[in-house]
Amino acid sequence: MTVAPAGSVRIHRAPRLDPPFDDELRPTTYRPSRPEPREVVPPGAVAGASPECHTAAHRFLNLCLELFNGFRSPSQLRPLLRVTEAHDVLEELSRALRRLAAQHRAAPPGTPRTPVRRRQLRTCEPRPGVAEVAAVLSNGRTTWSMAYRLERDGTTWRCTALTVLL
Repeated sequence: MTVAPAGSVRIHRAPRLDPPFDDELRPTTYRPSRPEPREVVPPGAVAGASPECHTAAHRFLNLCLELFNGFRSPSQLRPLLRVTEAHDVLEELSRALRRLAAQHRAAPPGTPRTPVRRRQLRTCEPRPGVAEVAAVLSNGRTTWSMAYRLERDGTTWRCTALTVLL
């Protein structure tokens, strides 16, 4: 092994900023293509909800709460449902009623049945005459949510879609 004389080897520092490599001139990054939005918010969209819209949403929710608490039958909601979607909405409500009954049966014996109450209600009006509502419900032991859509049909508001997340 040969050793270079003491003064013959020089170490140079690297420049503070190295020039970019060829592959760094235009870095290629993966950018997924975004699909075009299907529905653009119309210019007449309401930021909140009109008082009439909020009242209709509140009225429908109160009737659903009476249904969940056993004071109404599902058939009494039929005038507030659009005919073409009535079957789907009633099916969703009956599914929620079955799950509530199963939870009540699973409770320890002697546990009093607490009524279902509204914890929170949010209403928006994406278009005039259309209300989209989200409600948080609770019976003291369980909390769940319900989302529904109301559309104005002449002078009455009718439910066109309903989902209960229990």
